[in-house]
Amino acid sequence: MKIGFGTWRFFLAFLVVISHLWAGMLDGPAAYAVWGFFVLSGYLMTYVLAEKYGPSKAGLQDFAYNRILRIFPAYAVAAVCGWLVLRGMPHFGANPASLNGQFVMPTSLLDWVKNITLLPLTDGGPLLVPVSGALAVEVGVYVLMPLLAFGRGAAWLGLILSLLLNWKHGIQIESFGVRYSTFLTCIAPFALGSLVAHYRTQLAFLKTPASVVVWLLHGLLWLFDPHWPWMYGLYVSALLSAWVVLSLADCRTARLDAWLGDLSYPLYLFHTTVAVLLLPLMGSDRSFGFFAAAFVLTMVVCYLVLVCVDRPLQQLKKRRDLRTATGAAAPVLKPAPCRDGI
Repeated sequence: MKIGFGTWRFFLAFLVVISHLWAGMLDGPAAYAVWGFFVLSGYLMTYVLAEKYGPSKAGLQDFAYNRILRIFPAYAVAAVCGWLVLRGMPHFGANPASLNGQFVMPTSLLDWVKNITLLPLTDGGPLLVPVSGALAVEVGVYVLMPLLAFGRGAAWLGLILSLLLNWKHGIQIESFGVRYSTFLTCIAPFALGSLVAHYRTQLAFLKTPASVVVWLLHGLLWLFDPHWPWMYGLYVSALLSAWVVLSLADCRTARLDAWLGDLSYPLYLFHTTVAVLLLPLMGSDRSFGFFAAAFVLTMVVCYLVLVCVDRPLQQLKKRRDLRTATGAAAPVLKPAPCRDGI
């Protein structure tokens, strides 16, 4: 199978899952994967805003509508499932927070608003979907994406200011959490992906399948330097993710690639919630067997969500192409990078 963005997205989601559910997994790749998602999202949102929607009010409204339709229905299902698990599993002797410390029932009004709206109102906090902190960062950046997409200067400014804020926090192990997961520090990988989209023609000479191999090899550096992922490794991984995105940008891929891409979002959303159901049977030591069983069960849930929720709702998506919307003759298009979205 030819690797495309769908396969890449699924692989990144898989790294997050295995890092969360298997205690023996290498340190670092899960963080690299999350910032890899951010780089890819910055690229795709810049691409589709420029190629499909445009800077008009109607175009931006269609962009916002399609983003909401893509993100929130599956998230709403995951949030309800998370609430049910948080309410019910303690009666079976399972503690959801043993898998993820943020998997806790919200209590304050602000925490509930954040969980419902997915706006980056606070850093950390109790979450109905324990990985939704990164998703909230993504939703927050969507508000800024028109600025990044329609102005290279804005993308450069976002990258520079965000990196300066990262530097201000200190590139140390102790500051990793705030650098890796807070809204302003995470603008950097989105802006980097946006710049790759802006300069994709000039950077075309860098395209090579070897970029994926180098990305994977970089993930092994933890074996030689356990501090590397929590310090400079995160930023090197973002640059390598940008290289991978550039290299995969114009690939025509098979139907399986599209399926894997569609499954990546529910896989990311549901893996912890599903895994908690296995705690009474398999314990919380996060053995490889625990990961394998949770992964298979999560894939079943992902398929059901894709078929019953995502695919039907995608029929409501507004179809738009800037060239036809403005009345221009539609040229022969190059291969689309992939369906826009997470």
